[in-house]
Amino acid sequence: MMFRFGCAAFLCCLFSALSVAGAQTQPRLVVVVSFDQFRGDMPENFRRFFGEKGFTRIEREGAQFTGCMFEHASNITGPGHAALLTGAYPYKSGIVGNDFCNVESAQCVYCAADDSGTPSAAQLLVPTVGDILRTRSPRSKVIGVALKDRAAILMAGAQASTCVWFDTDRYVWTSSTAFPAVSWLAELNRNVNVRSHSGKQWNLRIPERLEPAFDSVSAEGMFPGGSNVFPHVIPALTDTTAQLRRQQALAVMLSPFSLSMIFDAAWMAVQKERLGVDNAPDILCVGVSTTDYVGHQFGPDSREVQELFVHADELLGTFIDRLDTKIGRRNYVLVITSDHGVAPVPEVIRGLAHQQEATIDAGRIRRDADVIQPLDSVLRAWFGAPQGKSYVRKMKEPSIYLDLPASGGVDPETVAAIAMEFLNGVEGIGFVATRELLRAGQCPPGTDESECRRVLRSYHPERSGNIVLYPKRYWIMSGNVATHGTPHDYDRHVPLMLFGGNISPGTYANTVEPVDIAPTVAKMLGISMPVMDGRELPLR
Repeated sequence: MMFRFGCAAFLCCLFSALSVAGAQTQPRLVVVVSFDQFRGDMPENFRRFFGEKGFTRIEREGAQFTGCMFEHASNITGPGHAALLTGAYPYKSGIVGNDFCNVESAQCVYCAADDSGTPSAAQLLVPTVGDILRTRSPRSKVIGVALKDRAAILMAGAQASTCVWFDTDRYVWTSSTAFPAVSWLAELNRNVNVRSHSGKQWNLRIPERLEPAFDSVSAEGMFPGGSNVFPHVIPALTDTTAQLRRQQALAVMLSPFSLSMIFDAAWMAVQKERLGVDNAPDILCVGVSTTDYVGHQFGPDSREVQELFVHADELLGTFIDRLDTKIGRRNYVLVITSDHGVAPVPEVIRGLAHQQEATIDAGRIRRDADVIQPLDSVLRAWFGAPQGKSYVRKMKEPSIYLDLPASGGVDPETVAAIAMEFLNGVEGIGFVATRELLRAGQCPPGTDESECRRVLRSYHPERSGNIVLYPKRYWIMSGNVATHGTPHDYDRHVPLMLFGGNISPGTYANTVEPVDIAPTVAKMLGISMPVMDGRELPLR
């Protein structure tokens, strides 16, 4: 069974279908900025903290879609970033999770690496807008810049002319052999690095009169080498021990200093690659991962997340000023969005309900203790010892890959059915389905129709597991303080703003989807996308 179809073959089939769009003036540069874990209500909730040149300027002078919702269930980084510029959900893109396995061969891969582990877009089964643009216009440049490799790679695509990300194991910007060599990589590492932030302090900026969150919320994590209250200090690099270097790098990633790093790297890409200077249009994809790191560590209701977005707002304003000066407002289009939202911290939302003399069913599912270990015990009781160490071969959310009996008269479907029955009884799990059920395009009886549609859009028959499961509303399955990855609205709702070029100002209440970005950008650039899930945004 083929595990990958591959983007290149798909592009060959598409080449003859490319067409020139209408008479709209073509931008010289499209910049797509994804603020990781930027929930759709945050621009409104944080507006009182913002200045006039960042998000507020985009809302005032650009187009804003307040009802932008992912219509898939697996709202995590890999599937979300893959959707943005392919216009396709996981059942087509093949990116069903950050990691996934071939259900038949048991080979497991990372979403942004080939089968040998080299970082690349090899697992994408469909092309990005950039892939099609580069086929149509070889002089065009498509650049991916992010802290996370999967953000840069899955937005830019297999044909990216440059792709760089920050390696948090080696503390350097890097690329891979899957992409052309980056001539300015050494300069980037000299000028934009964690060492320059040694000993710096992250202080409070939001005045108390604006009623920010308390500087400590229930269950939030700790800053590396510090505490859960401000100020947060980046450990000084006084020696070269591996432990201290890692602690310092982690502290920088969990601070606005890494926000500065990503915007500095993005601007260097604009300058070094000479983006937007000629009539061959370019695309710059920017993955802002700091917001996800801080959100996971402190939660979306934390003072840290609010303070971080104050810095993000200022950096975005500076970035827009630079684009205006170098390229000109009419010559570029800026798109702001996210790869997913985030759930409330269970302890926080329970506490808020308690203050109102109410109760909310919210909690945490322990991956090993509540799911893997007891599931293996149940299947052992039914079917005896497994072939390997456990009946659970791998768990890569939202999938469980079972080690099914190859012989002995045990029906694999029966094993999966028993597993499904057990998991339905685990506290906090809200949806469970077997591979056989989902392959038939069905969900368990009683499943909401819209939820079923989202689950099916996240299911791929070769890459999804024998069992697919998602938590109930307000329940999370993670060791992080806060997380995401469910079909619930708080994980699906993200901002969508467009600015510059021919974009007319306006706020739209239309229900749109992040997959609509791809066909909209394609039309601006004068190319056609294959039939995917997205539709052109209803811009005036």
